[in-house]
Amino acid sequence: MMMKRLFLTACLSVLTAGCAAQATTPASKACVAPGTWYDPARNTNLSNADVLNRIEDLDVVLLGETHTDQDHHLWQLQTIAQLYAKRPNLVLGFEAFPRRVQGVLDQWVAGKLSEAEFLKQSDWNTVWKFDPKLYMGLFHFARINHVPMIALNVDKSLTKKVSNMGWKAVPKDQRLGLSDPIAPSQAYLNMLEHVYGLHDNGKGKDKPDLKDDPRFAGFVDVQVTWDRAMAEAIAGALQKEVPPQVVTIVGRGHVEYGYGIPHQLSHLGIEKVSVLTPWEDVRPCSDLKDESGKTVANAVFGLTLAQDAQAAPKPKLGVMIAPAKDGGVHISGVLKTSVGDVSGLLKDDIITMAAGQPVNTTEELVRIIQSISPGMWLPLTIKRGEETKDLIARFPAKPTQKKHP
Repeated sequence: MMMKRLFLTACLSVLTAGCAAQATTPASKACVAPGTWYDPARNTNLSNADVLNRIEDLDVVLLGETHTDQDHHLWQLQTIAQLYAKRPNLVLGFEAFPRRVQGVLDQWVAGKLSEAEFLKQSDWNTVWKFDPKLYMGLFHFARINHVPMIALNVDKSLTKKVSNMGWKAVPKDQRLGLSDPIAPSQAYLNMLEHVYGLHDNGKGKDKPDLKDDPRFAGFVDVQVTWDRAMAEAIAGALQKEVPPQVVTIVGRGHVEYGYGIPHQLSHLGIEKVSVLTPWEDVRPCSDLKDESGKTVANAVFGLTLAQDAQAAPKPKLGVMIAPAKDGGVHISGVLKTSVGDVSGLLKDDIITMAAGQPVNTTEELVRIIQSISPGMWLPLTIKRGEETKDLIARFPAKPTQKKHP
């Protein structure tokens, strides 16, 4: 059961990283020119002023992203700055934060925390784990302009229950205040089925029919739970005497084609919503609309895929971690064929040292792993029951970077 949950978690991480099909060959040059806005519904270019005028009076602007793409975050920052100039009553919502750390976001915006304190107190390296440098420009924009930041997400404790039990089986008093989401559209289910199928369903081959697969049902329920949670957090931020404009920083898999958050917002009665998303020059023009003709966004901004975007990803040990009660880092699961698996790490091992350094927190272990260069070996000391063992995690010389939908 643990490995099934690990597999499901791996699938979910693909989707929340901003899932949108990407081609390996450049799309037509006439598709979306870099540095310009494009309206996929009307097949026309838009000026910057056109886009700003369209969205100035809307309640919600959903900015999509691929979490690891620096250009996406720079585009988001550019767009937010222009929106703020026209409508200062702005609120920024972030998928990266669970609601339990809202007080930390408030302290950051008030200028009461250093970067290091902010990241530590918000559990960044435990909850989100992406390089914080990718997001710091957005965080500092909010701080220097005193623009409120809101945490859109919910704790993984809920999504784990949803994954294992299904949404309906989770007791209402354990749903962290969320109401029942509206069912996903068939088009959304088709996309989720495609994503799920790419991971072989954990059985080494694709299943032709997923209707009766309980793990696929859990996969869908978790995704919809995330969508609903973020939609309700947005709706809550609008409940003010003078409603602000809520601008969100979320994975584009949650917003494109209106499948995720926009679908849930509509169910909550919030219709004045616009989806904006970046568009790399390697993405095929056919992705501008789905099979039913629904557009990927209200407007897209053309980007040239940076050369360093093809660089190898940071090393990953391939384990699920949590703080150990008596010090060290507890391994709650190991992904099959991962570096951790090959090195001999097992579920319930406790890592006490890495690279000759004691590790007492997950943040310390993450920092050490991310400092490892391709081809390097990482010495680990672990406690397994009453035994202490030394292992070597060998990272591949040329880690591959898969392109996910």
